[in-house]
Amino acid sequence: MNVDRFIGIPYDARHMDCADLALLVQRELFGREVLLPGKRPRPLRDDAQAQAIRAYTAQLADPVINPRDGDAVLMREVGAAIAGHIGTYFFLSFTPYVLHTAAYLGGSVLHRMQDLSATGLTLEGFYRWK
Repeated sequence: MNVDRFIGIPYDARHMDCADLALLVQRELFGREVLLPGKRPRPLRDDAQAQAIRAYTAQLADPVINPRDGDAVLMREVGAAIAGHIGTYFFLSFTPYVLHTAAYLGGSVLHRMQDLSATGLTLEGFYRWK
């Protein structure tokens, strides 16, 4: 699985935020066309973005305990009341990773799951796309 081509994509609040990256990966790597309900306003305040992602979660995915490649990873950023950051799970070289992007990262990165807390993120859960 070639995840490398999704690393280093510049972050853009209007065209390539964490949700956009997750949808791009689903479409191009897994052949899954995931559509967000309605039209998403851009850019959203961080709290509004978190609420929108949380609302979409139940409509688009089901929680799972044992993730597989391509499953969604829902995360909470430091100081956020609810989870509002999404990434994509990968198990590479016997290690769990999450591919995600954020303004503070500057672009898309592949982090080991065990390193998420060092980036200020807390894992909320894994979700399998419907």
